[in-house]
Amino acid sequence: MADKAPAPSLGRTTLLLCLKFAVLAPICLVVWLWLLPKYTWLLGHATGVVLKLILRVPIETVVVTRGGFLNTGTALAYALADGRQPTMHDVGKLVTNVAPFIALVLATSGLGLWRRLKVVILGFVIIFLFHGLTIVLRFVSTGSKLALPNTVGFIAVTLPFLLWIVLAYWDKLVVYFNDEGEQDPADAPGP
Repeated sequence: MADKAPAPSLGRTTLLLCLKFAVLAPICLVVWLWLLPKYTWLLGHATGVVLKLILRVPIETVVVTRGGFLNTGTALAYALADGRQPTMHDVGKLVTNVAPFIALVLATSGLGLWRRLKVVILGFVIIFLFHGLTIVLRFVSTGSKLALPNTVGFIAVTLPFLLWIVLAYWDKLVVYFNDEGEQDPADAPGP
């Protein structure tokens, strides 16, 4: 019988993940910042529909302005029917969290191609929804002292790391958190 290669130690696996992340994160960030104006346009139109249809905000068009180094100063504005144009200047700060999420998923060992793709797509959709929620709440609460948009924004910033842990390691989390009450009755100790 052939001997199996020993499983890599936890320390070695963690070091490998960190090294791969250190290489992939800057690459993903540059690519993401290049795509940022297009993503902002998509996000602006999606949130514009919500604001227009649900909250009856008279939006005529969405305006995305590129700016800053590598598009980090990209701004999102809504041209309103009354001539005002409320603008969110820090969109780049809000949405750059997509890059580390993708880098973490790509750096994670043991994920097959299809599972990796599912994790990226599902995580991206959830992050997109949180970005949209943050923008809608900021728009609605402009001028008020409401802390909710900032709270949702902080959750949106940390969300990629939580999603990575949950989506990439779901099978391990389920085993780890398996309730002892769900044991097979045949395995239960006798009376």
